[in-house]
Amino acid sequence: MMRLGILAGSSFLGEDLALDAAPETLHTSYGPVPLLVGKTFVFLPRHGTGDPYRPPHRISHHAHALALEALGVRRAVGLYSVGGLRPDFVPGTVVIPDDYLSMHPPPTFVEDERLHQVPLLDPRLRAALSRIALRVDAVVRDTGVYAETRGPRFETRAEVRFLGQHAHVVGMTGASEATLLQERGMAFGMLAIVDNLAHGVGESPLSMEAYEARRRANGTLARSLFKGVLEAAPALAVGGDA
Repeated sequence: MMRLGILAGSSFLGEDLALDAAPETLHTSYGPVPLLVGKTFVFLPRHGTGDPYRPPHRISHHAHALALEALGVRRAVGLYSVGGLRPDFVPGTVVIPDDYLSMHPPPTFVEDERLHQVPLLDPRLRAALSRIALRVDAVVRDTGVYAETRGPRFETRAEVRFLGQHAHVVGMTGASEATLLQERGMAFGMLAIVDNLAHGVGESPLSMEAYEARRRANGTLARSLFKGVLEAAPALAVGGDA
């Protein structure tokens, strides 16, 4: 049976949402990758499985792509916590991006060979993720541009003003994952939850305390979306409808 790849934050590890999955560490040329492998999905916690937490700029996206490929994954989705770059992308909004941009050179497996990849967030996965989000009664934006910055710091107000002209939400991992998984032949879709308004957007200043509080407040929504993706994994893994 084909398995759906699911990349998400390590916070989901304690939610008992994947009890029918077995822990496995897959060793790649870029390092070891801890996973939870179920019958219909492979869950990859992008920040690791415990201490130390692996910050965004230290994630080995290459290793993650190779691990999913080695397990036969052909279709994958990424779940993300993002900042809203525009005032109407308020916390609690679920965004299904239809495009992405990178504010740094994108990662690649390519060395000297010629490879021109046409980036594409898979339309069938996007449509399925939108249906999953609507079923949990979320405010859903089924289009939008995800901008990736390297992290680990948040973006400056000047960077946010610039990015807001071209994108709707900002994160630190999605574009890299999309790029490398597509290089390995996988279809990819993104599901993002707005946990905060980006630095300088809105009336209240951004702080780590406010960010963490809002992320906790979105916890029920995030768990519901994750559960919906797990339930739909058998269909999504083969290109079916959720």
